[in-house]
Amino acid sequence: MQKTAIITGMGMDAKTLSHILLSKDYHVVLTYRRNTLLDVSKVLSVFAADLKKYPKSSLRTVFMDITDQNSIANGILDVLRTHKTIDEFYHLAAMSNVGDSFKSEILAVTTNGHSAFYSLDALKRYSKGTRFYFANTSECFGGDPARCPFNEDSPQELRSPYSWGKNLGANITKYFRQTYDMYACFGWLFNHSNIYRDSSFFFGRVIEGACRIALEKQNELKLGNLEFWRDEHLSDFGCEMMWKMLNNSAPKDYVIGNGQANHGKDYLEHAFGYFGLDWKNYVVFDESRLRPNEVVKLVADPKRAIEDLGWKPNRINLQDHVYLVTDHFLKKEKGERDIPREDPLLKF
Repeated sequence: MQKTAIITGMGMDAKTLSHILLSKDYHVVLTYRRNTLLDVSKVLSVFAADLKKYPKSSLRTVFMDITDQNSIANGILDVLRTHKTIDEFYHLAAMSNVGDSFKSEILAVTTNGHSAFYSLDALKRYSKGTRFYFANTSECFGGDPARCPFNEDSPQELRSPYSWGKNLGANITKYFRQTYDMYACFGWLFNHSNIYRDSSFFFGRVIEGACRIALEKQNELKLGNLEFWRDEHLSDFGCEMMWKMLNNSAPKDYVIGNGQANHGKDYLEHAFGYFGLDWKNYVVFDESRLRPNEVVKLVADPKRAIEDLGWKPNRINLQDHVYLVTDHFLKKEKGERDIPREDPLLKF
């Protein structure tokens, strides 16, 4: 039977997961809220090839402000009226910039935490059989190098309002699973990115900066702290794991990461190296980009995901990952339009 899935938000992971679900003939429903920066029609245009290739699939949008409990409930009822059932609910929308969360602490906790309660409470009332995934974050582990790698049993050490909210959302997810016997789970996603990562994040900022410098559109790149280590995977594979989790035999929480540490300067070496440039000649330190409480090192131990669900980490190394995204950014900077999404790696 054809499945219906709600994916909250229209960001990087929501787009990536939509590609995956459309390839499996799902009815996909993306949510949006009033935002002058969001062009819904432009977002939907990236799925034209998917809908043509998989004619049994469908894609629509529904209004849903995840900070408003009534809005979430009304959005769920809207989908039920159209599709009769909601098989899967992927709660990916969030206040996702860690640095900005220090400037809007209450909003970060409401958006990233309370929204999980609003979503699950509405599902409990109207569609209790829906399988629910909450996008938790590796930031909840705190990043103490002495505790790496982190697994599902590692202690939580919250160092930002962003992680406070995500930790709250994860605990709410666990509460509904244990109290109401709902299929609800979460994944601690470690750093991840693909062609949809924008320049408000370090990964996107570095690649966009390298492209613009190579094209002589700018002459320097301002960055903050570079003395950190992150476990980076292609978002395509992290989203694949989300789907695997909601198609598991029982709800279970997982760490999602490659299990490898990449230094902050590694990203620069690869992005600028793509153009044969030395990043040291262009990167300028910007104190305003420092976090109040830096997370030093985040590395995953994905053993449980590998053993339970057959998830495969390390399908692409960091250099090839950066090159893949840099090639896409470069085409955009050159003004090339209608760039098709190339996903030869997404085979599972």
